[in-house]
Amino acid sequence: MPSYRYKGWNEKRNMVKGVLSAPDTASAFDNLRALSITPVSLDEKKEKKLITRRKLIREQDAADFCGHMAMMLQSGVNVVLSLEILEEQAKDPKKKKVFTALLEQVKRGEAISASMEETGEFPDLLVDMVRIGESTGDLDGIFSNMEEFYQKDVAVRSKVRAASVYPKILIFATFATLLFFMYFIVPAFKDLFESMENLPLPTRILLNLAGLFENHWPVMLIGISAAVIALILTRDSLKVRDIRDSLSLRVPLMGEFRRQVIISRVTRSLGVFLKSGIPLFTALNATKDIIRNRYVEAGFEKAIVRIMSGTSMSEAFEAEDLFEPMVYSLMRVGQETGRLDEMLYKVAAAYDRKVEQSLARLTARIEPLLILIIGGIVGFIIIAIAVPILTISQNIG
Repeated sequence: MPSYRYKGWNEKRNMVKGVLSAPDTASAFDNLRALSITPVSLDEKKEKKLITRRKLIREQDAADFCGHMAMMLQSGVNVVLSLEILEEQAKDPKKKKVFTALLEQVKRGEAISASMEETGEFPDLLVDMVRIGESTGDLDGIFSNMEEFYQKDVAVRSKVRAASVYPKILIFATFATLLFFMYFIVPAFKDLFESMENLPLPTRILLNLAGLFENHWPVMLIGISAAVIALILTRDSLKVRDIRDSLSLRVPLMGEFRRQVIISRVTRSLGVFLKSGIPLFTALNATKDIIRNRYVEAGFEKAIVRIMSGTSMSEAFEAEDLFEPMVYSLMRVGQETGRLDEMLYKVAAAYDRKVEQSLARLTARIEPLLILIIGGIVGFIIIAIAVPILTISQNIG
């Protein structure tokens, strides 16, 4: 029998949480109500695996899927025919199998949300949203809104990846240049330099580094490999993630950029969910799960508790110092005018522009710095090699 983690309010208005067993989600909700607990969140407790396989349907695939389903349903095409068309159009064999399995289950009479969940290949958030769309009778609206959500998220991710390509190339070039000089250039002059007396300090440093690379490369290789393995094994550790996520918001320039990305993602998600008619607390909990920063998630969860206690959303977020003053002000305006979803869309659009500007500034500052580092390394090596050679030339002359 599945186990479910729950969090909710008891009769004394205290927040409680725990684990219960139930045959399905509906039964779990019934059990909580029998215990006089008003649930805030209820998630199935799944067994942890050492290696987790990435879902086949990624963000761009989800956006395409939602766009197709929204267009078909709004045109009056039923779900089965929509999935048949989608299956025929699928070119990737693995994804085609997913759509085939989805279609077969829907034809057997299962709900599309349950069928999507059964495949195990769709994002959990999308499955939950489709389930809500089925219950509210606005499935095409949910698909349309989720297409917009995923398209925006993919756009931001693509810009970040594109901006990071050049710095990564420069970093690789730095290490490649260093290794090239250490293994091919310096050894050619090593015997000559070791026969000389009173070598310049840069040359002595270079020879010591070359000796370290030449004589202790197995130790260095083992050390680097051990460090990489340690990073891989600990990257999912909660303590490591807490430290990493907290520090990522405090790094100059990069911290500001990451915070702006989070604000854009949070406000857009809340706007999409509220526009879809999803209850506020459900929307807040769904948004918390897609922040991807444990430090902000912890503050967001505290803000949700404040909101459940009667505090307005803008005041709750401001009390936890999660965002920036402009965000709280515009949220407050949206609450007072009853157009919170529209105002959240405007905040997201504003921070989309800020993200682009911050990304441009970040790239403009990092690239010259990396070029200076490469130039400094190459210049140091050239000086360390050239000075003794010039000294020998002068002595011969």
